[in-house]
Amino acid sequence: MSLQLTCERPATPPPSYSEAMGWVPPGSELGSTTVLTSRDSPGLTSVLTICPKCLDEIETTTTTRRGSIAYVASFVVMFATCGLGCWLLPWIINGFNEVHHSCPNCKASLGIVRL
Repeated sequence: MSLQLTCERPATPPPSYSEAMGWVPPGSELGSTTVLTSRDSPGLTSVLTICPKCLDEIETTTTTRRGSIAYVASFVVMFATCGLGCWLLPWIINGFNEVHHSCPNCKASLGIVRL
């Protein structure tokens, strides 16, 4: 006598862990540090997001720094004005700043917002 076992597959696959937990970061990959996925647009203030490295729901830590364009603009203005005090303007104008968003848990860089 032969015994046949049949196994039926379900019509749809089971959800992944991320889907079962209720969140899927759209378009982000593990290890990505340039994409900041959030409900609000990132800017000067910290945002609530999911860290792609430690996969924890966090509020980003923000640090404001001078962008590299401020150094270039200061150098150009200094030569154009023959060393007058105008070369300090890129250091005063907030448009040359960059806001760096990072994870407070794993300290991973999540994105840079140029103002």
